[in-house]
Amino acid sequence: MATPPRFPPALAGCFPRRGSPRGPDNPNPRPSSPLPGSPEDALLRAAFDGDLRLVKKMTRVLDGGEERGAEKVRAVRSSNGLGALHLAAARGKLPVCRYLVDDLGLDVNSINEAGLTPLTCAIDAGSVDVVQYLLNNGADTETLISTGLTPLVYAVGKGNCEIVQALLCKGAYVDALTTVGAALHLAAQNGRDDIVKVLLDHHADHNKIAWGVNRPLIYAISARSLKCVKLLIEAGADVQGIGTETPLALAATDGLTDILKCLVQAGADPNVCDGFGFTPIETAARYNRREDVEILFPVTSRIPTVNDWSVDGIISYAKSKPALKAMNLDPADATLFANRSLCRLRLGDGRKALTDAVACKSMRPGWSKACYREGAARMVLKDYEKACGAFLDGLKLEPGNAEIESALWEALESLKISHKKEKE
Repeated sequence: MATPPRFPPALAGCFPRRGSPRGPDNPNPRPSSPLPGSPEDALLRAAFDGDLRLVKKMTRVLDGGEERGAEKVRAVRSSNGLGALHLAAARGKLPVCRYLVDDLGLDVNSINEAGLTPLTCAIDAGSVDVVQYLLNNGADTETLISTGLTPLVYAVGKGNCEIVQALLCKGAYVDALTTVGAALHLAAQNGRDDIVKVLLDHHADHNKIAWGVNRPLIYAISARSLKCVKLLIEAGADVQGIGTETPLALAATDGLTDILKCLVQAGADPNVCDGFGFTPIETAARYNRREDVEILFPVTSRIPTVNDWSVDGIISYAKSKPALKAMNLDPADATLFANRSLCRLRLGDGRKALTDAVACKSMRPGWSKACYREGAARMVLKDYEKACGAFLDGLKLEPGNAEIESALWEALESLKISHKKEKE
C-alpha cells in the first residue's frame, strides 16, 4: 500500500505559552512583532488568555481617542502573523471572539503566512462553540493551510467528530483531496468509525483514490478497524481493490480473520495474486493461519500445483514451496522488498516502487540500498526534494558509494531545474 504523508502535528508551536516573558508566540520576535510590554503585546496576550476586560481596555488605549480602535486592532499581528482573533480562537475564548467580530468587525477569514485562519485555530483547540460561531459568521470552509489541508481534513485528523459534523453542515466539500488524502481516507486510516459514518452520511466517495491505488477500504484494513470496513462495504465500497494490492491480500497478510471473513462474504475475489505472486490462501497458509485458510478454501479456485487440495494439503504445500519457504525464514526480509521495488521501478510504477522501498527501509533503516531504492522511486515520481534526502541518508550510511553519490547529484540538478521552472 502506498504510504500517505503523516498528518501534521498540532499548531501549538504557533501560539504563546502562558507566562512567556517574550513575544506572544516566539521567544525571538521579528522587529515587526509587538514589543514586550507594549499595548499591542498586551492586546494579543489578553485575547489569548480570554481576558475580555483587558482586550477592551487595550482597544481603547490603541485608539487613543481617534475612534480608530477597530482599525488598529486589525493591524496588530504577532511574529507569525496571527491576530487577536486567531489567538482567541486558538484557546476557545468565545466571548473575546464575539467582541472582536461583532463589535470591532474583524475578518473571520483573516489569514497568516502559514495559511492559518481563526477557524483553523479553533479546530486545533477543539472548540466546537467557537468553530460554530465562526462558521455562522461566514468562515471559509475550504481555505488550505500551508500543509495542504482543508479545515475538514484537519478536523478529521484531530479526531473531533462534532466539529467535522459542523463543517459538513455548513457545506464543507467532503471529497477534497489533500496532501494526506481525502477526509474519508484519513478517518479510515485512524480507525475512526464514528467519523467515517458521519462522512458517509454526507455522501463521501467511498471509492475515492489517493496515492494512485489506495481507496478508503485499504486504509480501514490497515487500521485493523472491522467497524470501518463494515461501514465502507455497506456504503458500496469496492472490495476487489486495484491491481495486486487488494483488500483481501492485505487482510490475509496481516492475519485479520474477522476482516477476511467480512471481505469474503462481500464477494472479494480470492484468486487474485499479490505482488509476490501468491493468492490470499497461500499467504494465510504461509503464516500457518489455519482458520483463515478454512475461510478461503471454499471460495478459492484449485491451484494446479497443489496435489492435495485440502486445508491440510495447502498448508503443507506452503511450507514446501521454495518462494514461500524463503519468506517464512524471514517474513520481514528487506531484500525481497528491495528487489521488488527495483522490478516495479523498471516497469515505471514509481508509486508501488516507493511503497516497497519505504517498507524495506523500515525493516533495515541502516541499509544504504534501502535509501537508494527510495530515492530512485521518488525520482520517478518527480519528488526531487525527498529524493535528495533519501540519497543523502544513503551516503551517510555508506560514504563514498559512487552510485548513490551520482544519484544525489542528479536529484539536486533536477530539483534546481524544477525550482527554476516554478519561478518562470
